[in-house]
Amino acid sequence: MSQAIVAQWIDRRARTTRVGLSPDLLNLLSVMGGVALIALLAQFRIVLPWTPVPVTGQTFGVAFVALLWGRHRALATLVSYLALGAVGAPIFTAAKSGLLFGPTLGYLVGMVFSSWIVGSLADRGWAKSFWQAWAAATIGSFFVFACGLSVLRFFVPTDMLLVQGVLPFLPGDLIKNCLAAFIVSHLAKRVVQS
Repeated sequence: MSQAIVAQWIDRRARTTRVGLSPDLLNLLSVMGGVALIALLAQFRIVLPWTPVPVTGQTFGVAFVALLWGRHRALATLVSYLALGAVGAPIFTAAKSGLLFGPTLGYLVGMVFSSWIVGSLADRGWAKSFWQAWAAATIGSFFVFACGLSVLRFFVPTDMLLVQGVLPFLPGDLIKNCLAAFIVSHLAKRVVQS
């Protein structure tokens, strides 16, 4: 059984509620809510003049959702997010849509892997403490950067990959992972107490 907060809440609600929202509907609503959150956070962006990759809030959203939702719901959220953006919903950064082979495609794909890894760790209880949640989010960031660089290398010189694809994002990534870990670990304590 998953130890992720949303998974526990849905499971508890399914066992104690005879009438109301079904677990399937709650799962669907959690995925839709996750897609909306990541789409909203994608609109927070800072364009850096020396790289084709902007700083966005998406990676915070991925870590936050994966830590709260767990592996299955987080993966469904990210796959749904990419699918909706691919078919024309304006939910990517700068209200763009479409999955074209461009400098940021690898980062988007990496977010899917990140959601699975971070969600798997949340299912094992890593979201209950700040340090474990932060470690899970940081491991997830590694996958985002690894996939991002694998595509970005087609658009920037190899000797500039780290300068354009990783280094500018590390301070913000540290802040986003700390914030996600802080919020989720505190929510986990409240869920345990209730």
